Amino acid sequence: MDNLPSLQGIDANPPAPAAAGPAESGIQVLDRAIGLLQALGQTGNNGLQLSRLAAQQGLSLSTTHRLLTALERHGWVERVAGSKRLRLGLALLGLSGQAADGSGLRRLCRPALLQLSGEFGETFYLIVRSGLNALVVDRQEGAYVIESLTQGIGGMMPLGIGAGSAAILAAQPQAEIEAVLGANAARYPQFGTSLEQVRRRVQQVQQDGHLLSDDSLISGLAVLSVPIRPRGHVVTAALATNFIASRHDAAGRQAFLDRIRQEAATIEAGLTASATAHARFNPGHGAASDR
Repeated sequence: MDNLPSLQGIDANPPAPAAAGPAESGIQVLDRAIGLLQALGQTGNNGLQLSRLAAQQGLSLSTTHRLLTALERHGWVERVAGSKRLRLGLALLGLSGQAADGSGLRRLCRPALLQLSGEFGETFYLIVRSGLNALVVDRQEGAYVIESLTQGIGGMMPLGIGAGSAAILAAQPQAEIEAVLGANAARYPQFGTSLEQVRRRVQQVQQDGHLLSDDSLISGLAVLSVPIRPRGHVVTAALATNFIASRHDAAGRQAFLDRIRQEAATIEAGLTASATAHARFNPGHGAASDR
């Protein structure tokens, strides 16, 4: 049951999936499909077997197989080569990019990622909030390959896991921070950490306004992140990097931090200018109306 049918050789216009049974409404199907996507997003590039996904989501093997087959047909799920594992598909990357560009965020951040990666030789990430999770919507490779919890573009992790994710969470109202921590508490051990460790990291960001630490979840790495704080808006994004700790001494790290802050400030100014221009040309936008 763990083998999904291959997409190769499938007709370009495949027949529509069989209709859901009377006990399975369209909303139930949608909820279950989203649950499978979220589970795959949390596992990263290694993926999960169909049987594991079914057990995690409390679904039968046949239902899980049917949903995954439909998701695979649309490119939202793909198989890990040479295995029975499944992971998120490339089609989702396009959607995540479009979502990030809805506010112009990805477009505004791309020059910063290029500039910082070129200057320091490190890999940089643009992380955004997505409910109880954090999502990588852009990434610029550095001069060397490095292991990362965030994987690549489209990688998803619980809010609080990873430097950028922690920076975003720390900028939320305290009541919301506690609600997120409570909701994600059971997921943190899957990433080799605990609720209290995540809470301490969030408190560190609240105190310093950024995260710069050797206390990485991956041994030998240091992490650095700065939240993007557009004026008058809740923080929903951050610039982040992780690097081999020995590559930068204290003075180098301070220069590193200063440059990231400069780029974050430029992005914030761009977002503010964009919002101001939008308000000027759409003065009634956002007002509730039944007309």
